[in-house]
Amino acid sequence: MIDFDEEPPRRQFETLVPLINVVFLLLIFFLLAGTMQPSENIAVSLPEGALNDREKDVPTTLIVEADGFIWLGDRVMDAKLSGVMMEKHLKDSNTKRVAIKADANAPADAVLELMEGLREAGVEQVTIMTERGS
Repeated sequence: MIDFDEEPPRRQFETLVPLINVVFLLLIFFLLAGTMQPSENIAVSLPEGALNDREKDVPTTLIVEADGFIWLGDRVMDAKLSGVMMEKHLKDSNTKRVAIKADANAPADAVLELMEGLREAGVEQVTIMTERGS
């Protein structure tokens, strides 16, 4: 028989550091990817609705505050002037769809005047955003 003087090589200790690094990188990626949508500067509390009919691809969103003022991006307008203001915006953005995000305490006449102005401006589809009811 042949007698070997050397010991068999020992397996190196396997570390979990690369696996932990990958897990943390994935965690950071999903945390950032989940918060990429810009937040809106105007806080409104939406009314409750029976259906969750929010559309993700609505190009133009109007926000109606509780005091009746209407926001289009960073511009504020009155409900009576909404038709005139929206005509130019709709021509520039080349869209006929609008979403209204009205506060639950917003005056109904401001929302109705806004919708009338949108109709006069040539909007073909209006979506009213709500919170899912319980």
